[in-house]
Amino acid sequence: MDDIIQWLTGGKDYAQGVAILGRYAKNAALVRHFQCTTAKFAAAKLEYELRKLLKGRAITSKPVRTAEQTVITTPKSKQPTAVPDTIAQAKNELYELFTAISTAHRKLYELGEGNSEDVVAQRRRILQDRLPLIRRYEKLYLLKEQYFDTGKVPAELSRMIAEKVTEEPEPATTDSRKELEALSDVELMKKQHSLKVNINKTVNRLEYQALKKLDTPNPMPESPLRSKLEAKLANQRQQYTLVTQILESRK
Repeated sequence: MDDIIQWLTGGKDYAQGVAILGRYAKNAALVRHFQCTTAKFAAAKLEYELRKLLKGRAITSKPVRTAEQTVITTPKSKQPTAVPDTIAQAKNELYELFTAISTAHRKLYELGEGNSEDVVAQRRRILQDRLPLIRRYEKLYLLKEQYFDTGKVPAELSRMIAEKVTEEPEPATTDSRKELEALSDVELMKKQHSLKVNINKTVNRLEYQALKKLDTPNPMPESPLRSKLEAKLANQRQQYTLVTQILESRK
């Protein structure tokens, strides 16, 4: 991994660093994240990930490392399977943020490179909406990684998660039957599928504190966030039932 050391002791070109990470990282989604993010927002995190790959190897001003420069460290003990609620919530939010950022990238791609007034306005709006998502993702990710390095939940991470709970919006009002009946069969089927996916995610967050079903239940404790998720789930199920009824009536 001398190329990593050369990068860290050199000019730290962002594109080159991403390419190096792609050669060694096992997490393809992480590599795609850096490929879709600018150096302005991800340079520090990229350096952090590359340093992790060295696994304790010494970094000197010279790109070539000698045997004497190798630092032998005692392997860290494995983290316990169960993680604090704050970390579980942070991991869930990181997944949601990554999904939202990827969606924004897709919308920009589909928008094309036109320069009409409408296209420029849409592009500006997408970029403005994406910026705070990227900033929060970067900060949350580094704080979450601090926990796995130190075993302690950073106070700043606890604050950010607590603020997110109070800021999480109330469940959206269910669309009226009249509004749903105005949709075509294809649109209703897409909505039905989307609702089913979102219902499963909400159930998993309540029962496992994760977006996917785990081997062992880990119910979310009673909290303002749980109450909002339960209300959100009831709303989703109500709308799913309504969409299903309309589709059945058209057969």
